[in-house]
Amino acid sequence: MSISKRILILLFNVLLFALLWNVYIPHQKAWRKAAAWGNATPEVRTDVLRQLQLFQDGYTKRDVKQLDAFMDRVFSRERPVVLGTMPGEIYIDYSAAAEVVRTDWESWGDCRFRLDETEVSSVGDVAWFATVGSVKFDLSRFLVLPLRLTGVMVNEHGTWKIRQAQFQFDLDLSPLLAADFLLVIWMAINLVLLAIAVYRRVVGIGSQSPSQSKRPSLPTV
Repeated sequence: MSISKRILILLFNVLLFALLWNVYIPHQKAWRKAAAWGNATPEVRTDVLRQLQLFQDGYTKRDVKQLDAFMDRVFSRERPVVLGTMPGEIYIDYSAAAEVVRTDWESWGDCRFRLDETEVSSVGDVAWFATVGSVKFDLSRFLVLPLRLTGVMVNEHGTWKIRQAQFQFDLDLSPLLAADFLLVIWMAINLVLLAIAVYRRVVGIGSQSPSQSKRPSLPTV
């Protein structure tokens, strides 16, 4: 392999790594600039944040023995919806919501939300909130990803309960599009180079004379 080709491969790998690394850089500075208190009254905001603190406490202690009490205090029983970070993670109804919470506590990671930066708005007995945080995965303490948490609460007999909650990784996925584009170009270049090499090989074989292509016979005794 020529030096120029080695340099080209090295530059391509560095560029690809830089693009993918940018995906995992925390982008929550934008939230600090945009976040406000929302239009909820101070009383509603206080009550909603109190429930979110219970939510945070549950995800901090992760005591599966307290799951039933946690769900009863935090989640509505009227067909709650929990949306996970992955496309297929859609959990509908109370038992499914409880199961995803159990799974999070047992095997996901340590979630920490910045409740003091939560935006809360409300109309009547419906409130909605949005905040950010992070999750430190049980798989590795070095694997920490930024999170967004949004949801809808309903006031049931004077207590705000979560009717819908959505977890979302706060990642910038736009570099993945650029990385895909580079990989497609790189694959196309390699296919062209392969086609050229095959063509040269075929032409080289076809240009040989019959005497050159024929295997030499063994001398007779």
